[in-house]
Amino acid sequence: MTNLMFGLRRSPRTLLERDGHPGPGPGKLALVFGRAGVGKTAFIVGIGIDALLSGQKVLHVSLDRTVDKVRTWYDDLLMEMLRREKKLEHWAAIQLEVERHRHIHTYASSAFSIDRLRQALDLFRSAMDFTPDVVILDRLDSEELEPATIEALRAIAGEIGAELWMAFRTHRDDPKPEGGHLPGAARAFEDMVDLAFSLDPHGNRIRLHVIKDQDEVVDKDLNILLNPKTLLLKSGVKR
Repeated sequence: MTNLMFGLRRSPRTLLERDGHPGPGPGKLALVFGRAGVGKTAFIVGIGIDALLSGQKVLHVSLDRTVDKVRTWYDDLLMEMLRREKKLEHWAAIQLEVERHRHIHTYASSAFSIDRLRQALDLFRSAMDFTPDVVILDRLDSEELEPATIEALRAIAGEIGAELWMAFRTHRDDPKPEGGHLPGAARAFEDMVDLAFSLDPHGNRIRLHVIKDQDEVVDKDLNILLNPKTLLLKSGVKR
């Protein structure tokens, strides 16, 4: 079963590993930039599934979505992976294994705070023996994120040894970022971002760009094409 799960990995993370970008690393932050509707949530859910299939534990934190809604994202993407590989008979066993290593925690937007997240992590560790390797934060209001919040989130990730992934919304009419800087409000805390990607729609395709790699702000087209519905790698993609 372990070999089958590892072989199912179809998020861009599998190709990023070959290019030296498996993730930001423990205690570090990856941002995924994209406009509304481009597929940021699907992308980071794909990152979560990829981590789960590789044996890691994942905490998915979402604002304003129910646990059932987030779980449906995971189930639908996992089902699509199995369908593509013609392995649907393994659905129940793999879903059970995924459930054992994933926890979904949701907040109403006004209820989220750094202290409450820290309390939740303490509870998971003490009551469930659950300490995540990957923490995904979805639907935080990127317009209101402050450097102090990002610093606190990275500190929490460092304390538990987890890598941190966040979706960051951009807008069509945003001014073009100055050379060497991240887009929009992220510029205020760009020195705390270790890895950043952008999802760029081109017709019926989504292209993945690296826009920050450790200390360097770049604009590198990875030549990775994503399915616009699932944000998984397109069949037959060539590097």
